[in-house]
Amino acid sequence: MVVTKQADSVPALRRAVRVLDMVRGASHPPLAADVARQLGLPRSTTHGLLAVMVELGLLEKTVNHGYRIGTRLLEWVGGAAEKRDLVAEFYHALDGFSGLDSFTITLTLLEGMEVVYVACRSSQTGLSASFRVGMRLPAIFTATGSAILAEMDDTSFREWLTLYPASAWPEPLTSKSVCSVTGLVREIAVIRERGYAVDSENVYEGLWCAGAVVRDYSGHVVAGLGISLLQAEVGRYDIASLGNRAMALAQAVSKRLGYRSVSAA
Repeated sequence: MVVTKQADSVPALRRAVRVLDMVRGASHPPLAADVARQLGLPRSTTHGLLAVMVELGLLEKTVNHGYRIGTRLLEWVGGAAEKRDLVAEFYHALDGFSGLDSFTITLTLLEGMEVVYVACRSSQTGLSASFRVGMRLPAIFTATGSAILAEMDDTSFREWLTLYPASAWPEPLTSKSVCSVTGLVREIAVIRERGYAVDSENVYEGLWCAGAVVRDYSGHVVAGLGISLLQAEVGRYDIASLGNRAMALAQAVSKRLGYRSVSAA
């Protein structure tokens, strides 16, 4: 068939797409040997393909010689330059942290009354919920969204509530989702005191998440960072330590974006 001949005329493109799919779904940046083994490709072919994909910006090589999705793909998706930088620095910061394999790490932006997921690294153990880039959830139910709202000054928060009053809020996703302005204000006060937000089955039954904010060079909050795990696994950890991990990783991303706290100045 003519279609088959046309498809077979570009085998390198098909291999490249298979590589991208594999890298995207991997829990850790795979090595060249991993790619060759899992896709059944000759090692010489794999090394040549990976080198070209890195050269073209389709992949990036990590300090540990693994491969992750490159920023050029984000450009094609149409993300703004600052968002591409944010996502890239998120993954760079993750490379410098250990002990996070059991958690799903997400990065979100506040858009209106929702958060949109712009980056995600899944845990090795798996979660009952599937996070994906482009997914949207009500900000008031999520740890990352609540953390961002808590960083607003009182005037900005009142303006946000005027734009998005409780009458316009979506139906609670679980029995634990916040459903009133009073409840949200109370939650924000707690977040401001301890420095991080908590979603304890507010979005999905059986899912727990700690959220903290990411700042740019000027100190402006640009994103929320979440560390998620199964609710059943939370008892293995100290809650404060999980919140501190979220804050530490968020601070690392902020530092890569040029932010310096007053104490660090």
